[in-house]
Amino acid sequence: MGVGAALFIAGLVAPRVVDQEARLPLDIGELTWTLLDEAAESMVLADPQRPVVTTPVVRQMHTTLEEPSTQDRVMVRVGTSQLRESQQEEKDRLMSAQVWSYEVDRSTGAATGPAVLSQQLASPTTEVAGLGSWWKFPSEVERRSYDAFDETLRASAPAEFQGAEQRDGREVYHFRQVIEPTNVAQLYPGVFNTTDFPEGEGGEDGRGFLFHSATRDYYVDQVSGLVVDLHERIDDYYGTADGAKREQVLAFEGGLVEGQSEQLLAAAQKVARQGHLGVWSWAGIVVGVVLMVVGALGALRPGAGGRRRRAEGAS
Repeated sequence: MGVGAALFIAGLVAPRVVDQEARLPLDIGELTWTLLDEAAESMVLADPQRPVVTTPVVRQMHTTLEEPSTQDRVMVRVGTSQLRESQQEEKDRLMSAQVWSYEVDRSTGAATGPAVLSQQLASPTTEVAGLGSWWKFPSEVERRSYDAFDETLRASAPAEFQGAEQRDGREVYHFRQVIEPTNVAQLYPGVFNTTDFPEGEGGEDGRGFLFHSATRDYYVDQVSGLVVDLHERIDDYYGTADGAKREQVLAFEGGLVEGQSEQLLAAAQKVARQGHLGVWSWAGIVVGVVLMVVGALGALRPGAGGRRRRAEGAS
């Protein structure tokens, strides 16, 4: 019984000492990343003349956790938008708005299947596979490269480890993603992925293609994997088939608005390391229970006490 009790206790205690992991809590609340460029250049795609204006532009990502959920997975809803802060009409101020719904692993933050994309400006829902890290990197993030998701490309690209720093007493890792100009029209069809240039400005057929490039600096809480700070530099333009730039679509460089990084760090503090019952922990618990039961049955069966007394007298 003593050996069984020891194994049982060891099986329960071991996960708290040896095998720990940090999972995204279901009550973490809503998470928002708002980036601002006070003087972004953007094309008014809704205007037939396609003017390029210089105004403040806000890029926002808003995340909520939803049901169904399990111990390991949860459904997530990510709403993204780009908006001009100007005196234009609402239809011209809104540059894009999309909603992504998909299931994520609560430890890695990676999608466990394809995401359903809803675009409020144009087409019906679309399935997109292969989402990498986005607003959350894996818990206990390591000092190495990770594939991070780019919404415009609908694909992932490497984010390389740059260094570590301390913020509000927490260790934060810096990753940088660099995306070279990429022809978006070759990746998937879209209303604004192609254009027709004025005569003499395009290629042989006057056709233009949307090119996207970006540099992102992610600052990731090491324990939770949450992105707690972000800076983006984006250059989107219509170019010829060989990539020569002809018309600016978006030139944006901005970081999180004041106070938001502190809010995200506070959310990261809710993600604590938790014990995880592994195979050996369960084995210790089961074997311990069996030994305690066998020991108790042996001690309580008829005649056990008499045999012990005879053995003591003989000694």
